[in-house]
Amino acid sequence: STDFLNLEALPKRVLFIGGGFVSFEFAHIAARAGANPIIVDRGARPLRGFDPDLVEMLIERGTGIGVDLMRETEIVSVAETNGAFTVEVKSGDQTWTVETDLVVHGAGRVAALADLNLEAAGVDYSDKGIVVAPHLQSTTNSAVFAAGDSADTDGMPLTPVAVIEGKVAASNMLKDASTVPDYTGIPSAVFTIPELARVGLLETEARDLGLKIDVRYTDASTWYSSYRLGEDTAAAKILVNKDDDRIVGAHLLGPDYTEHANIVALAIKLGLTTRQLKTTTAAYPTLGSDLGSML
Repeated sequence: STDFLNLEALPKRVLFIGGGFVSFEFAHIAARAGANPIIVDRGARPLRGFDPDLVEMLIERGTGIGVDLMRETEIVSVAETNGAFTVEVKSGDQTWTVETDLVVHGAGRVAALADLNLEAAGVDYSDKGIVVAPHLQSTTNSAVFAAGDSADTDGMPLTPVAVIEGKVAASNMLKDASTVPDYTGIPSAVFTIPELARVGLLETEARDLGLKIDVRYTDASTWYSSYRLGEDTAAAKILVNKDDDRIVGAHLLGPDYTEHANIVALAIKLGLTTRQLKTTTAAYPTLGSDLGSML
């Protein structure tokens, strides 16, 4: 089929509910395919798990390509009429309607456990998933293990995290062990254009833990790695513990910057210092050769 090449098939007006990964990623695709996307978020700041300064830069970039964002706005109702939708929204004391051709639910989901009759087996669960011990065994039925979206764990709701948990759960079942998944240094990313990535702690989290951090901010919008792609939005904020020179958090916004996140993830996992990272000479002029300058 060549339907994916037919931009005429894409609705011209698309409204996304929720200011998370799904809404931002698909809104950026829709805007570049000629649609007029709107993201409706009930909070003051979308993409709450990412650095607020870089998020604002991404929002500004999105505005430039036609992605509209409604903050602190709630969905009151959605009604279908003649193949289109009338969405009633509310912000503060004001209520109004938005006409759109497609409504996309991007506000997250709960684990699909309600139909499994877990009560019959005495398995405790909530909207976040099955209640498990750190080694992923049910706290109320020792014969049950859970991983990924079906388990209430400290892991982020990401595919690679689910894979890690699945392997650990299977190993614990087979070996009668109690190994705990290691979530250290796992990156997460929003695949907009440009990409937004995070590894480790947010700046507020690091300060709340009492860490003495050096915030190393870099505006990379004019660097060759961005210039060659015609991208004018790129920045990095790397948090370094002053006591041991180790990275505790990295926040990256730029073209293919998730690759930087992978390198930083390895550094955090292995406890490498920024001095050690900077002694590594990368192939030039690859994207990876920028990281040393950001440190």
